[in-house]
Amino acid sequence: MQLITNYRLTRLALSVSCLASLGVTPAVAQSTDEANQSYPRLVEQNIKSKLSFISEGDRRLGLGSNGETKSNEAGLDIKPEWVWQLSPHWRSKLRLQAFGATGQVDVSDEIGGTTTTDGFLALREAWLDYNGLSDYPGESIRFGRERLKENSGMWWDDDITLTRWIFNTSLLDTTVGVAQKFAELRTDNNELQDEEQDIARFFAHTRWQWRKGHYLGFLVTHGQGYGDQAEEYALRGQTLDEGFTDSLTWTALQADRSYFDWHSHDTFQYFASVAAVNGTDTVVGTDPSAPNGFSDRERDVSGWAADLGARAQLLDTPRWVVGAHGAVASGGGEPGESDAFQQTSLESNRSRFTGTRSQVPRFGEAIQPEWSNIRVLNFYTALSDRDTWDANLLYHRYWLSDENGAVRSDLVEPGFTGSSDDLGQSVDLVLGYYGDSASTSWAAFDVRLRGGVFMPGDAYGEDADDARHRVVVDVSKRF
Repeated sequence: MQLITNYRLTRLALSVSCLASLGVTPAVAQSTDEANQSYPRLVEQNIKSKLSFISEGDRRLGLGSNGETKSNEAGLDIKPEWVWQLSPHWRSKLRLQAFGATGQVDVSDEIGGTTTTDGFLALREAWLDYNGLSDYPGESIRFGRERLKENSGMWWDDDITLTRWIFNTSLLDTTVGVAQKFAELRTDNNELQDEEQDIARFFAHTRWQWRKGHYLGFLVTHGQGYGDQAEEYALRGQTLDEGFTDSLTWTALQADRSYFDWHSHDTFQYFASVAAVNGTDTVVGTDPSAPNGFSDRERDVSGWAADLGARAQLLDTPRWVVGAHGAVASGGGEPGESDAFQQTSLESNRSRFTGTRSQVPRFGEAIQPEWSNIRVLNFYTALSDRDTWDANLLYHRYWLSDENGAVRSDLVEPGFTGSSDDLGQSVDLVLGYYGDSASTSWAAFDVRLRGGVFMPGDAYGEDADDARHRVVVDVSKRF
């Protein structure tokens, strides 16, 4: 099965590349009259290549029994994409990915599912868009596989199969749709993680500009599980750190003042979000009465979270800002219930929340925890000319909401003693340089450095390492 999957994806990538090599170029409009336009025509074509150097400290913080996980690796990422105008009202997009590395590296900021790999081919996006529903140019319906994303990255930032309605005007931006992950569509590991399988999703998000530069938003998403993974885990005598989605609903209210607009000249900006998750999930645990000692059981879920931030602009040219963020997510719960907030599993927790062009991890580069059972205080400063370069310096302080609970992370394995809520602190430095995107010169590169150091707190005990680092240098070029 794996060989078949590899062959199909490889054939798809080669076929598309061959089509592009036949000299297909964007058509030039011969007339303003749509009737004189030729279809289909290629309106956008590019290849983004990225060379990365990644250095990481021990994910087990020196507490693991199977040795350390330090690594120093390099990776090459190539993403070709094409956009076609099929007719006056129909548009399509195809985006592929080829990745290779010298060893196992973390790619959680690029893809979902299994986060460590040494290489793969993948189908990232393949969708159709129809905008003939009304006379509004910003209204359309889209279906296929797409990168679903919202500004904060705290809810959706992942490739997923969907059907959604889009309504985008200068004052109102709304989307409503249904989605599901069926497979990763990758040659290295096509299967979804167990906790992501068999979940049908509904999502809706609206953002209203009620005053120039000021926005109000409402988000709701629902996950409905229909699989039997929990039962299979119980039969095998396995447990999982988190529950399998049964029926969970997330809601959030948001307000901001151009907070994610890195071109903004506002002297003061803010962001506020309050959220809740309610419903049920299914967990697997020990059960002496069960034939094999394990059983699955339904659990009530009721959690809440908040994220508040503000920044002030001290200089306009170059732009210099200082800001602070506070985030909290509930934890704990009684037997048979969970009061811990949990995210949708589609999030990246990366955004332009420092007011610059750089995508920055919301909760720290070297630990990247999930927004669950955690309290985080963050201070940052950033300097940029908005378009060409930026520099971001951040400090994070972490606490557990419930010291007996865990914090899930893609980069650090939990090892809490249950004797303290002091999770630790971290410092991040993010630097970015952006070459002329319109230039065909080989010298017009983008260069970005993301570096972070996480210093574990008392929650990890006295035997934990003093610090864990993660440094990523990306050199990218768009053709």
